[in-house]
Amino acid sequence: MMKRIISILLIFIAISCDTTPKKSNSLIEYIPRDAQVIIKINNLDKSSSSLRDNHFIKTNSQLAFIQYFKKLSILDQTHKNQGLLCFSPRGKNDFEYTYVSKFDPKLIEQDSIHKKDIKTINYDEHVIYEITTGGDNFYATRQDSILIASSSQLLIENAIRIQANPLPIDSDLEKVYNVSGTDNNLSVLINGKKLKSLHNSLLPKTTLEDLGNFSGWTSLDATIEQNAIKFDGIAVEKDSLSSTIGIFDNTIPQTNQLSKITPTGAKGFISYTYDDFLTLKNNLSRAQDRDVEDIPNQLDEVFAGISEIGLIFLEKEKVLVLNAIDGASTAEELNGEKADTYRNISIFRYSDAGIFSQVLHPLVQDFEGKFYFVKDDFVVFGSSMSALRDIIANVLNQTLLNQQGYYSSAVNGLSNEASILAVSTIKNIKEYVSTNAKEDYQKELDDVKDKGYEIGALQIIKENDFAHIHGILQKNAAKGSATSVSQAASTTLENKILNTPVLVKNHRSKGMDATIQDIDNNLYLISDKGSIFWKKQIDGEILGEIQQIDIYKNGRYQLLFNTANTLYLVDRDGNDVAPYPKKFDTPITQPLSLFDYDKSKRYRIVITQGNQVKMFNAEGDVVTGFGFKGTETDIILPPKHIRIGTKDYLLFAEKNGTLSILDRLGRPRVTVKDKVDFSQNQWYQYQDKFTSTTKDGKLIQILTDGSAVTQNLKLTGENSGMVATNKTLVTFSENKLSIKGRTIELEYGVYTKPQLFYINNKIYVTITDTQAKKVFLYDSNAELLPNFPVYGNSVISMGNMDKDPNLEFVVQGEDNSILIYQIN
Repeated sequence: MMKRIISILLIFIAISCDTTPKKSNSLIEYIPRDAQVIIKINNLDKSSSSLRDNHFIKTNSQLAFIQYFKKLSILDQTHKNQGLLCFSPRGKNDFEYTYVSKFDPKLIEQDSIHKKDIKTINYDEHVIYEITTGGDNFYATRQDSILIASSSQLLIENAIRIQANPLPIDSDLEKVYNVSGTDNNLSVLINGKKLKSLHNSLLPKTTLEDLGNFSGWTSLDATIEQNAIKFDGIAVEKDSLSSTIGIFDNTIPQTNQLSKITPTGAKGFISYTYDDFLTLKNNLSRAQDRDVEDIPNQLDEVFAGISEIGLIFLEKEKVLVLNAIDGASTAEELNGEKADTYRNISIFRYSDAGIFSQVLHPLVQDFEGKFYFVKDDFVVFGSSMSALRDIIANVLNQTLLNQQGYYSSAVNGLSNEASILAVSTIKNIKEYVSTNAKEDYQKELDDVKDKGYEIGALQIIKENDFAHIHGILQKNAAKGSATSVSQAASTTLENKILNTPVLVKNHRSKGMDATIQDIDNNLYLISDKGSIFWKKQIDGEILGEIQQIDIYKNGRYQLLFNTANTLYLVDRDGNDVAPYPKKFDTPITQPLSLFDYDKSKRYRIVITQGNQVKMFNAEGDVVTGFGFKGTETDIILPPKHIRIGTKDYLLFAEKNGTLSILDRLGRPRVTVKDKVDFSQNQWYQYQDKFTSTTKDGKLIQILTDGSAVTQNLKLTGENSGMVATNKTLVTFSENKLSIKGRTIELEYGVYTKPQLFYINNKIYVTITDTQAKKVFLYDSNAELLPNFPVYGNSVISMGNMDKDPNLEFVVQGEDNSILIYQIN
């Protein structure tokens, strides 16, 4: 049964992604009579644009399925916005297309720009054009004012013969064709009686007999948004009672409530509702091709008091749920033998385990309800006690699907009452498709990027001789619950990322934006919603983090950064600010240091070139009053400003172990008595001392009199790190993270150095395992924040990106993407 849910979701959703359609009263006359799928293009340009902008399609453009439509040269060659793209079966697992539109003379004109090659073939007093362009070829002919094009010459020949002796169009097809809207850019028409064939062609490693007669012709108006694919339409049928949808003839849909008892970890569920069981049973008898008297009747009284029957698909097995009008009365009717008690809920044994499949086939198949429990008005049957315990635990822990923001968001546009509601996790759909696809496609299907897509939903509402169909695949945009973390946005770049993302102030929104550089040295500014404001190519890799200054002291901030040869100042719109950029003949060897001693915006910019130091003001002029020009050996860390009390200290660490501590004018302020075996960790103010670590893993603190105190912290390994505020010390070594003396043992991995953020009077400590791609976030008490770790592949940058009180952070995702998370 779960296979059927996935298959229906897959076929309706995937085909909705396929391409582009429109409505013309005459075009339907020219479609192949064996077409199983017809994509009706109402506006080709707008359809193409919306498909290109759709997040799921854009991030999975490498899929052969998507590439097929991208490379469909007929869609590039036609200049008509309306057409029908029809797919007819050829062989066991293949399809050929036919495209029907108003004739476009340019299609058969030679075009040197597109390197088009055109050959003519005479057939039955008609001309067939064989057109080759962009490595793809198709065949075309003209019928009066109509163009018929196809990937198959045989289909073109068939079209010519059919027009000479027209065959009638299926009345159901004609009905749904005329009902399909013209407001949407595209609609998809599917022969429901051929769903099995479609499924088996797409996924040849499995066969679903249940889809053999799902419905008649179906018309779906597809809406392709940036973060969602939606479809709405109808299915009609000549003989409804022989179809799956026809089982719900003459019933009234009830409220679907199965999500209230479905665990968040379930693969999905399917819910069936009805108002009168005798009517449903009569319909089931026709679907089972037997007299209603032959269906077992011992549960008729129970089912008469039920408004919803559902299946929940767990990781290993499925459970059957009956939503009773009165749970207590239903429990009395069942009268099972008590078998166990779990968390104060009784579990009963049921003797006639196979009765449900006998009565409810084909809705329920291959199910044995050996045990059950009752919770409120829900009666849950399972083939094992362990499955029922899992359901009970989730009910009591309130980890249920209906309480998740992504579920509420997905079903928000659907009706509360449906004959059938099928919901599946995207992970489950992905696994099913990958497992059953052709081997050539399995790897790329395994790699489908589905981050942010939690579920897909399909709803069918039976009414008279047709059924309303609604479905959605939507990127999760819902805010998480309290003390949770949710991905708010993501951005995929054209190239791989070169460095780590950094948040910068946005003086217009009063929030923050993200900056990132790619391997082509393009610098990007990206909004809190993941939109790219601009990209700007610079002359090399940015050293260190991007800083910001307000050069005009008017509340408008610019980006300040350096490469090995250039110092840049770039405004909010990506423009250089005069007199920048400043070029340097001698390479810059450290990230710039930015000092704002009194927070008065009288900035000092320090550039390091080997053992030489230059200090500039915000306008790019050399500060003549700064007397320190250089050191004996190369400076190995960016110069650091620390204020203790009312005094400013500038720290310069040399390769030879000398630590120079100067005043604002570059004069010695503290004479350090001993050489220091510097590590790669920065210097911090901790306990009003100058604090860092040595290469051999010791904490070293320099007092204001120049004396040194060391403590052996046994920090070992290349990834050992240390950060601090004046009252908080954070260290990391091997797999041990220490926060204010509290030590956490993490799993062994490849970790970044720890980071410390002090925001809104709170300490946050973060570290990333780049091997497992996990971001950990702790508070000052070394407690891991709820719902962490989350996916990420770099150090993070954290702040408040928008106007709400929640914090966000940005981190690298894949090698060409960044992710923006919100902490609720």
